[in-house]
Amino acid sequence: MTTGSRITARVSAAALTLCLALPASAMTVVYNWTPSGGSGGSGSMTFSDPGITDASNFSAIPVSALTALTYSWNNGATINLGSVLTNNAPSWTACAGTLITGFQITANSVPSTPGTFSLANSAGSCYPGPVVVAGPGSNGTNSVLYGAESNYGNWTYSHTVVPVPAAAWLFGSGMLGLLGLRRRIAS
Repeated sequence: MTTGSRITARVSAAALTLCLALPASAMTVVYNWTPSGGSGGSGSMTFSDPGITDASNFSAIPVSALTALTYSWNNGATINLGSVLTNNAPSWTACAGTLITGFQITANSVPSTPGTFSLANSAGSCYPGPVVVAGPGSNGTNSVLYGAESNYGNWTYSHTVVPVPAAAWLFGSGMLGLLGLRRRIAS
């Protein structure tokens, strides 16, 4: 075996080891707040989990799949993922692009303001076909400084990012290894 072949074999073996060591790829999905008429607020939630195979229809992904959160009420209160105190939900479920799992997130405001800041969603049901019954979300505050405010609407599918699967990296590194071997043989 020539030196070039040994190097190519080592590089391919290292690439294989790296790809096998990488965690399973997770689909990342972003949901934005769509308020009902007369309600307000703005925000987004990001989920990332290997159990998400369809950005607009998934079920039973864990609470830990929530990887980013931002929400602002009209009265100025703002929360983010780092300010979350509790997340009372066994799992998250989406149907036809709307989050329908019942959940309640309690958080501090940013910057910290006395009071309770929460995001809550009524559990909904998803039926086959075009009929979708999804519970509306309710995002409420109760603060000494801001007072109470409730917004009603839905957390609605916005967009998704799908990372390159480990198999694609493995295929690509293998092809590069074969190309390198071919060049060595040609020279």
